[in-house]
Amino acid sequence: HSGIFPQFLFRGEDPDATHLNQFYHVECELLGDMDNAISIAEGYLVHLTKSMLKRHSDIILNTAGTLTHATAMLSKLDGKIALPRIPLDQAIPMMPSADCLEWVQDGQPHLGRKLTRKGERILIEKFGGAVWLTEMDHLGVPFYQAYVKGTGRCKAKAADLLLGLGETVGLGERHSTPEVVQDALRHHAVPEQSYKWYIKMRQVKPLLTSGWGMGTERYLCWLLQHDDIRDMHIIPRMKGMKYMP
Repeated sequence: HSGIFPQFLFRGEDPDATHLNQFYHVECELLGDMDNAISIAEGYLVHLTKSMLKRHSDIILNTAGTLTHATAMLSKLDGKIALPRIPLDQAIPMMPSADCLEWVQDGQPHLGRKLTRKGERILIEKFGGAVWLTEMDHLGVPFYQAYVKGTGRCKAKAADLLLGLGETVGLGERHSTPEVVQDALRHHAVPEQSYKWYIKMRQVKPLLTSGWGMGTERYLCWLLQHDDIRDMHIIPRMKGMKYMP
């Protein structure tokens, strides 16, 4: 009752050390809640990392200078120790300086706050290499993420796995009924007409589903302990630059 598949994504943003405007992504959609999705994502991380170590440990060691980060991750997850989770509101007081936080969108504080890359890296260090950041401000995430019960419409039932450069897996539980989807569209001021197909899907078969996506190049940056994602392209495709076929 789940599917994991690769995608090649295009975005208009400018590339930098942690962002690519064209990148590979592993996507998964499944039946179940956010806890199920996190369990599947962690299991995939274990499977992928084991395969990488089995086939390419020499390359990883020569590039990263160590395998400890990968073996420590496997030791935790193979021992059935789930990776730690922390809600955004609990993470914010842990930040040592103002540059660890920013508004989701400048000039619109009602959309909420998020961690900067510096803030994410501080949280990664505090939690020993990997941590799920949860319960983001809802207006700062896509409308289709579920609401956390007991928070009104303030918090999203979503989680980002912070690893290596920062967010490497983005995950969330979805709204299960058409009524809640429509309410969320109004909440986010998104025209309902654009998502008639999504509303219809929930009308035909209301389901509790969740999904996640992992940035392939960001995972490789963690695995190889590298600090610039622009070096991870198999074929460079950076905005504003021409490349030979």
